[in-house]
Amino acid sequence: MNLVERESHAELLVGMLADGLAGRGRVALVSGGIATGKTELIYGFTESVRDALVLRATGSRGEQQFELGVVEQLFYSAAMPADVATRARSLLASAMAAVPEDSTGGEGDARSVHDLCALLLELSRERPLVIAVDDVQFADRTSLRVLLHLQRRIRSAAVLLVLGEAAGTSTRPAHTALRDEIVRQPQARHLRLRPLSPAGVRDLLAHQLGPQAAADLEEPCHVLSGGNPLLVHALIEDFVAAGRPATEQGVSEPVTGDAFAQAVYTCLRRGEELLLRVAQGVAVLGELAKTELLARLLELDSRTVRDVFKTMNEAGLMDADRFRHPVARTAVLRELDPDELSALRLKAARLLHDDGVPAVTVAEYITAAECEPGAWAVPVLRDAAAEALARNDIHRAVECLDLARTACRDEPETIAVTATLAAAQWLVDPAAAAPHLTRLGAAFHRGLLPEREAWGLVRALVWFGRSTEAAAVLAELDEGDQDKAEQDKAGRHVTRHWLVTVQPQLLGDLAADLDGRQLGTLASVAAFGATPAAVESAERVLQSARIGETPLEELICALQTLNHGDRGDRAGYWCDEFLEEARTHRAVTWRAALSDVAAGVALRRGDLVSAERLARAALGALPAPSWGVGIGSPLATLVQAATRLGKYPEADAQLRQGVPQAVQQTLHWPQYLLARGQHYLATDRLRAALADFLAVGELAAEWRLDLPVLLPWRHEAAQVYVRMGEPERARELVDEQLAMPGADGARVRGVSLRILASASAPGRRLPLLRESVDLLGGLGDWYELALAFADLSAAHQASAEFDQARIAARRALRLAKSCKAKLLHEHLQHHRTATGGLDFGDSTENGVSVTPLSAAERRVAGLAALGYTNREISRRLYITVSTVEQHLTRTYRKLKINRRADLPILANPVPGGLPVEARPGVALPGDRLR
Repeated sequence: MNLVERESHAELLVGMLADGLAGRGRVALVSGGIATGKTELIYGFTESVRDALVLRATGSRGEQQFELGVVEQLFYSAAMPADVATRARSLLASAMAAVPEDSTGGEGDARSVHDLCALLLELSRERPLVIAVDDVQFADRTSLRVLLHLQRRIRSAAVLLVLGEAAGTSTRPAHTALRDEIVRQPQARHLRLRPLSPAGVRDLLAHQLGPQAAADLEEPCHVLSGGNPLLVHALIEDFVAAGRPATEQGVSEPVTGDAFAQAVYTCLRRGEELLLRVAQGVAVLGELAKTELLARLLELDSRTVRDVFKTMNEAGLMDADRFRHPVARTAVLRELDPDELSALRLKAARLLHDDGVPAVTVAEYITAAECEPGAWAVPVLRDAAAEALARNDIHRAVECLDLARTACRDEPETIAVTATLAAAQWLVDPAAAAPHLTRLGAAFHRGLLPEREAWGLVRALVWFGRSTEAAAVLAELDEGDQDKAEQDKAGRHVTRHWLVTVQPQLLGDLAADLDGRQLGTLASVAAFGATPAAVESAERVLQSARIGETPLEELICALQTLNHGDRGDRAGYWCDEFLEEARTHRAVTWRAALSDVAAGVALRRGDLVSAERLARAALGALPAPSWGVGIGSPLATLVQAATRLGKYPEADAQLRQGVPQAVQQTLHWPQYLLARGQHYLATDRLRAALADFLAVGELAAEWRLDLPVLLPWRHEAAQVYVRMGEPERARELVDEQLAMPGADGARVRGVSLRILASASAPGRRLPLLRESVDLLGGLGDWYELALAFADLSAAHQASAEFDQARIAARRALRLAKSCKAKLLHEHLQHHRTATGGLDFGDSTENGVSVTPLSAAERRVAGLAALGYTNREISRRLYITVSTVEQHLTRTYRKLKINRRADLPILANPVPGGLPVEARPGVALPGDRLR
């Protein structure tokens, strides 16, 4: 229907009025869906009447129990003559007294109806009468009888009776009788108001917003409103309030805001009570709101639900029994009483569960109810949580498990749910899981927590520094018989190996047993070096690790094994792999811990900028309480990176924050002391630095973990003694370190030899520093290599080998620059004139590609870049000097360089230092088991 058709209805009423004025009584029944303009049409018509007495009344759902309420409105009209009003009041009083309490009607009731109608007809003889009753479907029973009686007697009276009803909203017998009687009468006309057509919507939009906006908004507004005029007006209001939004192409877009939401609710409130009730059921069930299910939810019969659906569809409130826009559903839910809404949602969940709907869907209704659901919901919520974890929705899993825990009635089940909840919370925020640890510990001591869960409990307690509780659980686990201990070898294995490198004192004498088969790969590497077996074991763990399945501590141990075993390239590769997986899984705790490990890997490779960035990322991923004792690790790395980058104020700021007291019981504390000592040493606080390094030594001895791979305190203290002018004490410490288990690794030995050279006589320094450069060059640790080259340059200069000094100095400068080691770089620049006035502005090293070089050329060029002479290269590679020269000539040509000093530094140039990708028995990138 368009606006022109609506105007024709008004004209028809005017014509019927003319008949009424001529003494030919007429009845007009105006029917329309909710808010389709029925009231507006009736009101507009009655306002235009000039030559007749107009009496108005409106039915109301809330006043249906007040008999004769609608008729009373008519007689109490301000336009009613005073004498007639007086008689009417008397009749109304008698009529109300005559209405029987059982509302079945009787002789007295019939007489009252007759007298009231007679009074109205008498009034029409003096002046034409227009009686308008809107929302007649809500009129009380006796008023409906009066109207029914009146319409039968106005054929020859000057009366126009206009009745407005909301189509399809009432099944009350009295209203149905009146309606059926009217539509059969020849003097009656039935005016049906239909929703606006698209053209009608366009006309309305054009009138309010102009033709262009009307053209743009016609289709979407008709879809959203179903042609309901009230909803169209609401869309116009929202559109204007939003500033008439448009797309980049200038096309206007509709807006569904507060006005639209309120209009929807207003429409529902205007209809029968069932209308709003069914709408509430649809809002609760959403897409699952089928007729049969809705009838069971609301305890109605299916026919009633179908009838209400029809009414709402015709009114434009719904389309195919669904709200036309989510805003409409939200508006209905918002107006529901919270307790009633919770009850409906929980009832819907139970009905869906009984119908066999998947747990994931049922759980949505249970959790939305925001109340304790009952024991029946526990398995549903646990299944939904498992599904959520499988699709990486950890927060959803936690929500389901937390609610399931409150609904448990069985203690063993409560403990099981709590353990699963704590594990899920641990993935995103360990602090949220911490409150459960006490209850889980008590459950374990009572035999209610399985051993496989108990090992995880130990690790969690240690994480938060609750060592006494962890020791109690460990003691009870150790007291178990052998058969029981065998039930979870994996948990025992992971926990013990992790404790060795976090809090070894909890393991007692076991920590002193350096049998790699008992202590695991990291401790084995620390004690015996990077054996093929240790590296392969770590690679196997990493290949099969899965977030949420593999213990985080096991993954960290494997990564640290590669890192401390001088396999930083592989450790970095795996860190990148798992960091990406942690992001995909939204596992915040994993991302934080892996960022910490990756920062340590970057630091050991001399990538100071990445080390600082990753350490900050680790600290920023979790709040400090969630880090527990582990916060000491990223803080130590951040302090070391900032110190080497020359950012002393930032390192100072981090150190001023300190660490929790519980950290001092873990391996993170000596690591933190080493970082603090390095900062003190860099800022010339020598005694403070020495105190920290010696404190680390005392802890290492006390914990029986005095291994230079893990805690290289001796060479750090030796540097202080050199600066303090006590070279003998420095040499003693370094010699002692070189004789310890694991000290033959490239890093420990390379750094130790550099420091030993600084404490040795000038004549002994060159061979020590060359070996140091050789070892460190194969690792790819550009920071330590820069220090070694700087010392090598000074040693060459002291031996009057100025060409070699110049080459080594240039290497040191370039490496320091690439590491962003600002102070080291400035120090080397300051002293470059002493080596012959170095000019590194034409260096091609950073941009050169070594891809064209053969393997033999790479080995020769790498050694030449490290400062070896042609003769020394020939001896190391077992080739002739002539062959060395030929390789270098081809290298210069391929790399387009002219000097030996421009050769790039290549990692692993010697035969014993092949790239890890070429080593047998080591998995390559992409080999991870899927």
